[in-house]
Amino acid sequence: MAKKIGRPTLYSEKLADEICQTVARNTIGLAHICERNSHFPTPETIRVWRLTKPAFSAKYAQSKADQIDFLVEEALEVSRADGNDTIIDDDGMAKCNHDWIGRSRLHVDTIKWYASKLAPKIYGDRQRIEDLESKNEDLKAEMAALREQLDEKYKKDF
Repeated sequence: MAKKIGRPTLYSEKLADEICQTVARNTIGLAHICERNSHFPTPETIRVWRLTKPAFSAKYAQSKADQIDFLVEEALEVSRADGNDTIIDDDGMAKCNHDWIGRSRLHVDTIKWYASKLAPKIYGDRQRIEDLESKNEDLKAEMAALREQLDEKYKKDF
């Protein structure tokens, strides 16, 4: 019987390092990375490794953090690219290419959203983070005051 050749499922440090390096240096998602690298396991196998292998999970998390820089650079490139903003119609007149501009805007907005979720302290909405931090401090102070009131109410003299 012929041995089937397929994607690997066995974990190795060498393969894990290669996966993490590839993720860190690309702006594409895991499914596309695995598709382009036939010697990588499936995305599902990689997700299982993230859940079951703490060292890999930490490496993978760092590679995703590194990937954010590439994504932000891509957003800058897309926002600066104006080569397809106009098209020439059948009469030779230049017209605005609304489809291209809209797709570029969507591309940049998607990257901004993704970066804000992966690294909210760096790329998130500053005002919102500061509001949450100040509310957290307010809640801590309120809880301390309530704790003091309860301690005083149930204080026993022995």
